[in-house]
Amino acid sequence: MAILYDFHMHSDFSGDSETPAEEMIRRAMELGLNGICFTEHLDIDAPPDDADFSLDLDAYFPRMKQLREEYRGRLQIGIGMEFGIMPHLSEELAVLNQKYPFDCIIASQHFVRGLDPYYPEYFEGRDERTCYEEYLQTEYETLLRFSPQDFDTLGHLDFVVRYGPNKNRYYSYSAYADFIDPILRYLIENGKCLELNTGGYKAGLGEPNPCKSVFARYHELGGELVTVGADAHRPVHVAYAFNQAQEVLESLGFRYYTVFEQRKGRQIRL
Repeated sequence: MAILYDFHMHSDFSGDSETPAEEMIRRAMELGLNGICFTEHLDIDAPPDDADFSLDLDAYFPRMKQLREEYRGRLQIGIGMEFGIMPHLSEELAVLNQKYPFDCIIASQHFVRGLDPYYPEYFEGRDERTCYEEYLQTEYETLLRFSPQDFDTLGHLDFVVRYGPNKNRYYSYSAYADFIDPILRYLIENGKCLELNTGGYKAGLGEPNPCKSVFARYHELGGELVTVGADAHRPVHVAYAFNQAQEVLESLGFRYYTVFEQRKGRQIRL
């Protein structure tokens, strides 16, 4: 495994994980990683019947700084956040960026029309294609509301595909090109990274999120900036399927992936 930084993971600071951060750190060290970045969930205005995706930043930062000092010289530990983007939350993210010294911020679309695609209700009574198109269109329109200065990478671009009735059986870049291209062009034009999220393998897609054909198009358009994360919520999934991730990127001609410290990107050769 040559990718030695996992830049998307969660601990019990996230509402959908019960794992203490120390356990994630120990697993990363067992795997021989050079660095990780905790990217805990913060989804303001999440549906009230969903998990609690609030984040106590005033408790989070002191604890993570303590752990970073404790493991200094053994593992680089970044303090990040996965911010759930919605059209009306751009000012909230800008304020948080002024107040807290994040290392990396992932912008992720988790909800559409107040619904979470994780649950079947999002798809009930509707055609799967319509649901996928709506998700991707909402993602693009939401990105336009945010300042590119306020985030570093777009998380799991096609997240919705993990939970569709047929998952990725009928899904590909070519099938949804009209909805995906605007997102890719936005990232490239604004110097933002596209995340390769290996949670797609864990979800049984046989591919990352976004899928390989999306990364092929991103590269074709001139996109070069990529972050890599396993979206782990338990130690067993730290750096999950990173060998496959490396194969995908190298096969498409990518030469580097990006890690962040104090919101400044550094390119690491694959």
